[in-house]
Amino acid sequence: MDTTIQPTTLTDVCLPKVLVKENPELFTDSQINWLIKTRHKNGLAETGAVLKISRKIYLKKSIFVTTQRK
Repeated sequence: MDTTIQPTTLTDVCLPKVLVKENPELFTDSQINWLIKTRHKNGLAETGAVLKISRKIYLKKSIFVTTQRK
């Protein structure tokens, strides 16, 4: 596992619907919602792929997509 911290850019953070729109071959709305809902069980919370800021959910595209392709 890579332990170096990657800087986050604004272009790397998006809403779940935007990620689905950009990658329809990888995810559906239902799949993204389920992955976010179970983020503590599936490990996404520990990777930093899901950001919860003031009741709003954002995804770090680079980490989220890389984690799901493994």
